[in-house]
Amino acid sequence: MLIKVKVFPESREGKVEEIDSENYHVFVRASAQNNHANKVMIHLLTTHFGKGVKLMSGRTRQNKIVLVMK
Repeated sequence: MLIKVKVFPESREGKVEEIDSENYHVFVRASAQNNHANKVMIHLLTTHFGKGVKLMSGRTRQNKIVLVMK
């Protein structure tokens, strides 16, 4: 399943907000430098879904496409 994710780096807390079944906001405390925010985002989404996730596009952008494994 592909989902659209908007990441908010340097947030006060780390959390996942479901906007609808295909759109999510992910708040991470990490900065966007050196791919840290992406790593934390992947960890938060893996915990949220209980499944593996893979970043498909948007590595350097705030808006990303993420694949949630079956």
